[in-house]
Amino acid sequence: MIGRAGVVEEILRNLAGTTPGAGCLLVGEPGIGKTAVMQHVLRNLEAETYIVQVRGSEFASRTPFGALTFLLSDLDPEFSEHPVMILRGLTRLVTERAGGLPVLLAVDNAEELDEFSAMVLTQMVHNRSAGMLVAFRDFCSAPAEFAGLWRDGILARVDLEPLSVKETAAYLGSLLGGTVSRAAAAAINDYAGGNPHLLTLAQADFQDAGRLRQHNGSWILVPGEDIRAGRVAGAVTSTMAALTPSQSTLFQLLSMAGSLPLPVVLARLDSTELDSLQEQGLVTLNANPVPDVLITNPVMARSVRAGLTPSRQRQLFEELAPSLNTGLVLDPLVLARWLDSIGEVPARDLAVEAARQATVTGLPETAVRLISAAFDGGENAAAVIELARARTAQGEYGAALGVLARFRGSDVVPSAEDRIRLLLAECRVLCIEATGLRDPRTAEAAAEPARMRHTELFEQIEREIEALTGVGRANTAGLVRELALSRAECHSAHGRFLVNASYLDGLELPDADFRILKGAWQSEAWGMTNRQDDAAELAGKVERQLEGTDAGTRARVVGRLLHTYLFTGALSDCERLLDDPSATSGMDGTYLELAEGLLNAFAGKPEPALAALTPAVDQLAASGPAALLPLAAAAAAYCHALEERREDAGRYLQVQRSAADGGPWVVRRGARHFAALAEAALGGGNGSARFVSLAAQDHRRGAHAYELLARVTAMRLGDADSLDDVLSVAANQQGDFAALCELYAKGLGNGDAQMLLRASEQAAGSGHVLLAREISEHALGIASGAGDRATVRFIHRSRRTAAPDSPVEASDEFLGALTARERSIARKAVAGTSNKKIAEELGISVRTVEGHLYQVYSKLHVGSRRELARTIAEQAGAKK
Repeated sequence: MIGRAGVVEEILRNLAGTTPGAGCLLVGEPGIGKTAVMQHVLRNLEAETYIVQVRGSEFASRTPFGALTFLLSDLDPEFSEHPVMILRGLTRLVTERAGGLPVLLAVDNAEELDEFSAMVLTQMVHNRSAGMLVAFRDFCSAPAEFAGLWRDGILARVDLEPLSVKETAAYLGSLLGGTVSRAAAAAINDYAGGNPHLLTLAQADFQDAGRLRQHNGSWILVPGEDIRAGRVAGAVTSTMAALTPSQSTLFQLLSMAGSLPLPVVLARLDSTELDSLQEQGLVTLNANPVPDVLITNPVMARSVRAGLTPSRQRQLFEELAPSLNTGLVLDPLVLARWLDSIGEVPARDLAVEAARQATVTGLPETAVRLISAAFDGGENAAAVIELARARTAQGEYGAALGVLARFRGSDVVPSAEDRIRLLLAECRVLCIEATGLRDPRTAEAAAEPARMRHTELFEQIEREIEALTGVGRANTAGLVRELALSRAECHSAHGRFLVNASYLDGLELPDADFRILKGAWQSEAWGMTNRQDDAAELAGKVERQLEGTDAGTRARVVGRLLHTYLFTGALSDCERLLDDPSATSGMDGTYLELAEGLLNAFAGKPEPALAALTPAVDQLAASGPAALLPLAAAAAAYCHALEERREDAGRYLQVQRSAADGGPWVVRRGARHFAALAEAALGGGNGSARFVSLAAQDHRRGAHAYELLARVTAMRLGDADSLDDVLSVAANQQGDFAALCELYAKGLGNGDAQMLLRASEQAAGSGHVLLAREISEHALGIASGAGDRATVRFIHRSRRTAAPDSPVEASDEFLGALTARERSIARKAVAGTSNKKIAEELGISVRTVEGHLYQVYSKLHVGSRRELARTIAEQAGAKK
């Protein structure tokens, strides 16, 4: 039932507490899990419902009342002579057997019922003798009687959708007995279309191909060739056995071409045969002025294509060639890949355009192959540009620079526009290298000269574009757009947010996609400086404009917004965006997994954080991108430290330290934040000093959101001098997080328990679970010290009320006033472990143990181990 809890609840809601005769239609493609969902629902109802299970089949549909034979055999002969009498007899028989219980008709494969069985079953619902749960593969082919029940509102329709990537990860984890990375889940989900039955086959296909392997306890995706005919292809294409030769050929053509105009299809296939394919749901016509025909199921299209030999692909291409010669236009990437698969070299212009599309859609290896096949050397500027972009996307920065250098040393003189694009491609690589992230095969070079070099190149590009504009060249708008976005990305990569805010202010172009991208960069720049409210408003506006953007633009924008929300403390906004499938569809699975892990780590929820971070670290270690590994490992170390798993925390810290320290500034800064938190949680003595130092660096850079985060963290770690700094920085920032930090600091400074309680409520409301708990503990400590028993009781009561359904035991609730270390020591003390033994187990001094126990007794108002044990037992008894 992974991913199906909501559907089950919806069905039960429609079946329970309604008048007799109500129910649900459950609709979903073959293998999607309708039968499993139906049986799960029936198990929930069987104790209080009389269930009659009916299953349609091709064999039974040949006989009137064939699906009801098992009931008809028990009818008196007088009831078997006429349909009306059969209906009356069956109604009486089922009612008698129910013995006063409500009756539910559970009908599977309902599209294969004969008309008489369908009539009797629906009439029993119409006359309120029974409710119904009925499942269809294809509701369009359902007997008219069922469609009538739906139109009349008697039966509610519930559609069973394919599993999401996250649900697929959980599903595969249950099959494999381990954690599955989001990258692996995304690839397998796409391969199987989210169909649970096909996912089981796809997992085996990926393992057989060596694309799915276990690494450090997680199942990860391994780069490799596309999987050809396997279990999924066999299962999907088996449905084509009944197709005519002409229909089968059309399917093969469509699998290679993607789609074909209706006139081209009708020139090869009789209209009645096409109608038959449509009626079976195998092909679809889109709504273009001249409709295109395409295979309905992308999994089937890919499976058919994977089963074609190169010789058969050539035959199909030759069959379609006359249409190509008379005006049929295929997508450049589709056409180039088709030619490549049959051993033909795409035309140069086609190869360049196809390579551009391939890189944008996340297939840089395809771009490299197409360009390399079409061009013998670096004699074409457009090809060099696309090859450099593809190599950069692969992380092969040395290779990208090599391609550009060879062209620069050639005798070819590019056009003015191509020269500018060559410089932009070089800027991109040099900017990445300047952050410290390098291709391992590239000779080491100092980062500062690279930074200076690409900065100078930007200025040169700007001058050359101005010169082109000055002589009236009309095609400079695209160059201006590329330059603007490259500079904005460069400023962000180096953490120059004040510069970026100034640069983007007033920069306008008529391109809608540019405005969306500019808004994403600008919201980040404002959020990182001191305009958090403005950033949140702009981010919301950008989110509303995402619909209709291409996958590449959407990924860049959503990634920037997630970062802005996360590091400005807007955790609820980050969670909302991550949960929006329309915004995150098509994004890199590892990036989304990391974002989910970081969100929970920031919130102070280590278990869900590690559920995402553990496979993310394993995937990143195996296949990159290398820049993200230190951040993921540091966050995982912190979460393990929160759970007091010292060995695991140390292991992930070692991964963070040994990984390449390069990439965008925000990624490196995030890694430092979590690494310092992990070391502090492990008992490092200079934790607050590390954050004071980070805050000073952030201040000089103008990254005031990070400065506030660092200063409030230093304050949380006990640095009293940071209190005034928090007040000073928070007062100059907008947003809820700044207000929360200011209230927290004021409450601490004034020793005001009530003010701290308000800060705790604000923290909890914005998703900062651990921070809310810590502030509440400060309030409890102040109230306890002042003898304010009413406030102490209020805090304990509030904690119990906040999670009335939590499985946490009452003793854990009572100990919730303590820090993680204090809770651990308290439990050991209650269990009778000596102070010396506790110190040895935790790797601390006996004096430290005694100090922690003093704090435990003070916070919980007890005076000894015996009183502590008795009080905990009383709390547990009261809960029971």
